[in-house]
Amino acid sequence: MKTAKLLDRALSGLFRLALVVLLFRPCGANAAIEQTFDALQIGATTYRNVTVTTKSKDYVFILHSRGMTNLKVGDLPGDARTKLGYPDPAAAQVKTNAPAAWARETLSRIESPQVKQLGQHLMNWAQGAPAITRMSLPVLSPKVIFIASVAFLALYLFHCYCCLLICAKAGSKPGALVWLPLLQLFPLLRAASMPRWWFLGFLVPGLNLIAQVVLCIKLTRARGKTFWVALFLIFPLTSPFAAIYLAFSGGRPRRRDDRRRLEIMTLETA
Repeated sequence: MKTAKLLDRALSGLFRLALVVLLFRPCGANAAIEQTFDALQIGATTYRNVTVTTKSKDYVFILHSRGMTNLKVGDLPGDARTKLGYPDPAAAQVKTNAPAAWARETLSRIESPQVKQLGQHLMNWAQGAPAITRMSLPVLSPKVIFIASVAFLALYLFHCYCCLLICAKAGSKPGALVWLPLLQLFPLLRAASMPRWWFLGFLVPGLNLIAQVVLCIKLTRARGKTFWVALFLIFPLTSPFAAIYLAFSGGRPRRRDDRRRLEIMTLETA
């Protein structure tokens, strides 16, 4: 009982102390913010017995002998601004421009002919660079855009036709999805005997590299080709040639061979 009472009294005392601190803290803060001036000259007006009560980023609120008013921070003299804790723009400008002035002065002392010749070469290059750039860039006329679009469409259709042949020769029906971008992965996954959820792996950066390698190995195995063909199919530089080889080369798919072996084993068992 005595211990409980002592603990209750201690907690009550701490609560009262915290309450007193919270009540008197704003007063102390306001007292710390207020600053006084005997006289403050703003332009042609002189304020006497000035007390700064509130400070913001652009304005200060003061009480003086004739009343109260707001003053812009930019109108305050430099010493008053420094006393109130605002940066002096004149001093900051001098400090900022000091390195640039030192650099200009140092460079002006360099009288080396090699430096002057290098500067002249740079000026000549800067003046002639835009003309060279304009001469080297081709003009994108509607004819050029049309030819590029037709060539891109032809390459894409040829790629889709190669995917169709790979699926068909692997013993799988490609379907209409083989002609659609990104969705043609589903016929290729079916031809490689891979689950459809592998499609999600191609959408994740980093994981898509592993999915691409597995797909290349599985497709090559489904076409009954060697590991070297799968290796050429993985690398970007040789991948188009390996894909064309898988599409137009002969050979029976391994899936069909496995089915025939399974049927023979079943008949022998029966």
